[in-house]
Amino acid sequence: MDNEQDTNRVNEPFASVEPHESIDVVLQTIQESQVQFSTMADEKANIMITVCSILLTLAVGKLEERVLVMPIVVFCVFVAPALIFAILTVIPSSGNSKVKPKDIIKRRSAFNPFFFMHFSLLPIDMFEEEFEKAIGSTKNLYRNVARDIYNQGVVLRVKKYRYLRWSYLALLCGVILSLAVFLIQLVLGQVAWAS
Repeated sequence: MDNEQDTNRVNEPFASVEPHESIDVVLQTIQESQVQFSTMADEKANIMITVCSILLTLAVGKLEERVLVMPIVVFCVFVAPALIFAILTVIPSSGNSKVKPKDIIKRRSAFNPFFFMHFSLLPIDMFEEEFEKAIGSTKNLYRNVARDIYNQGVVLRVKKYRYLRWSYLALLCGVILSLAVFLIQLVLGQVAWAS
């Protein structure tokens, strides 16, 4: 009997979960936290876009004056990817619009009617039908909220925070390496100043 109950729990996630206000609060808190993390990532990326754009503009201006050419070139080589990664962080994903609604529903284990990247591919009548199923029982409701939390987390980890990290690392490497090139040239007496 215990083995049968364990099997049911594996086959039907959340079947054994009893509705409780504390569970609802936890789920809501997790979802709100992920929205805040996404907002913070977007704000940081926007700051990086602004900073990198200004730095590139200033650096290119100094290149035209032939001032500190080598350190500036090294700096630009790293600031450009930092800018690109910051932009990739905030570019919205459009998903696969060529997927047919029937194919989405067939992949029932991956489909989440609470996640806009899934439900927006369905016609309204299909969406309403799937949404009704999702909220039709406590088990389905909790399962779909959990899937929504999971999908938001995947987007944060795989897209936003990865690209944001690469952006910061590229800028950091650019600052360190251009400073190193400048110091080497300074020690060797090869620094060219504008006259």
